[in-house]
Amino acid sequence: MADKTSPEYAMLPAGTVVKWGPSGAAVSAMKPLINCKALGATGQTGSFVDCTTLIDKSKQFISDLPEGPEKSLGFIDDPSNTDFAAFLNAAQNRQTVQFYVELPNGRTANMVLALSGWQMNEITAPASEVIQITVQGKQNNIEWGVVAGS
Repeated sequence: MADKTSPEYAMLPAGTVVKWGPSGAAVSAMKPLINCKALGATGQTGSFVDCTTLIDKSKQFISDLPEGPEKSLGFIDDPSNTDFAAFLNAAQNRQTVQFYVELPNGRTANMVLALSGWQMNEITAPASEVIQITVQGKQNNIEWGVVAGS
């Protein structure tokens, strides 16, 4: 409804659900990543391809195929979390996985994510941050949705 003001529809990302599973997995079969703290940009955008001909008096373009962003997924390290450990193993083995995000406003993103490893973030003294891990990946196909009833 266009009559709403931003405080009536704006939401913080608190309560965001993040899950992962083997490529092609149904959301109901995916494992939660409860220690996720950063998702990076999500979506697909395309660049442009020059299609200028000799008769044209200015450059002409068509839209190229869309591409997903490179992702840096941030996590609070929890070696005892078996779902997270399996995700790190998948990243270390450079697997392609299914990745699902459900935001508190009801918007969902179900994507294929090519993983390319992980690293522990810099640790310095005095401690001002918890121990964190960053998993690198590249988003492929994405399916946007909205949770029923949102």
